[in-house]
Amino acid sequence: MCDVMKNEFNESPTIICHEITNRLIYIWTNHGKRKNLQERLEGWDLLKDRPIDRFDVIHIQRHRHEPSVPDWAGTSNPATVEEYRRTLSNYPSQLKTSIKIVFESPDLLVVSKPPGIPTHPTGNYYYNTITEILKFDLNLDNIWPCHRLDKVTSGILILAKNKQASIDYQLILTNDKVSTTKLYYARVCGKFPQKEVMVNCPVFSVNSCGAFLNPSNATEIPRNSTTIFKSVKYSEALNESIVVCQPLTGKMHQIRIHLRNMGYPIVDDFKYNPAAKQLLNQEIMKITNDLETMLYERLFEKYPKFKEFLPVDRSIVSTTECIDVAGITEWNSDPIILQHVDLIRQKRANWFANLRNTFDTTCTVCHRDLLDTDKDLSDLSIMLHAFKYQYDGTTSFDFEDSPPQWCTF
Repeated sequence: MCDVMKNEFNESPTIICHEITNRLIYIWTNHGKRKNLQERLEGWDLLKDRPIDRFDVIHIQRHRHEPSVPDWAGTSNPATVEEYRRTLSNYPSQLKTSIKIVFESPDLLVVSKPPGIPTHPTGNYYYNTITEILKFDLNLDNIWPCHRLDKVTSGILILAKNKQASIDYQLILTNDKVSTTKLYYARVCGKFPQKEVMVNCPVFSVNSCGAFLNPSNATEIPRNSTTIFKSVKYSEALNESIVVCQPLTGKMHQIRIHLRNMGYPIVDDFKYNPAAKQLLNQEIMKITNDLETMLYERLFEKYPKFKEFLPVDRSIVSTTECIDVAGITEWNSDPIILQHVDLIRQKRANWFANLRNTFDTTCTVCHRDLLDTDKDLSDLSIMLHAFKYQYDGTTSFDFEDSPPQWCTF
């Protein structure tokens, strides 16, 4: 039990002892054909050294410290919030929630996700997520996201009101990419090319812990990650462009990485634009971005086409070739890379230590150190907005949201 909590949940020995002793872990065992056998165990002495068996069901009551999210209604005045709800849409559920409803049916709820709020419970977020907010506002037992949007991204989010609809629409969005169109607005640095262009380049990243990430966590990753871009507006005074982005594949941070690699990062993207306003851990972000850029440059040396704007060719989505990006970039062996990774981990450890020393407070309930995480919540959003999801297959749909304010120069 202790090993599982330490290795799987990254808990310290002190917290493990406290959780098992005071937060009430229960184990019910139901071994094979002995279906009527149920054993309830609780307490440190019984559980600390007990191995977990195949048929055990473990329940633990956790105490959470959940991060804040921005006020998506933009006001704390109740009367203004009610007016905000009434003018957003004609769907009956709109009167119950401040999240904009784009479409509603017995099976679906399509909303315009505000930036800065996770789609579903993840990490330390639970109640401050779109699915949990909507369940509370609309008095729903459950709701299922059919796809995801990054926490910092806004726009169209399709949710299912029942499990079967969730399965059906997830299959459409995952398996029938040829008939599915997803369009995003992005506000980027520089004057973007006027003609429609395409970027085809594998997507990978390095996280703030210094770990190499790719969509499948495999040795080789798909060569095909493709986005089509088209400039729709340019401001000479700001030297910024509004670009429509159409991902033909759906890798994590694909649009943001492709724009960064081509020299047109999203204006306020704190992760992929070194010139943007940074978060509290800005030094870590900068080192991480520098390392990623170096890794991609090594990839471009072997595959120059990955860093070129290409003519649009939608048939490229059928490409199934994989390449060993970690091997090409010498991720596990190059001393310069290893030095960057060590520096990222050291800076991260120092950052957390500084937060603890500054705040120096421990929760009296769960005994965890509390961190001073007060910050400008506007840093939880970037200028990337999913404004259209369309499907031209057997069960066609077309959901579209209005452009965000930052599309106007």
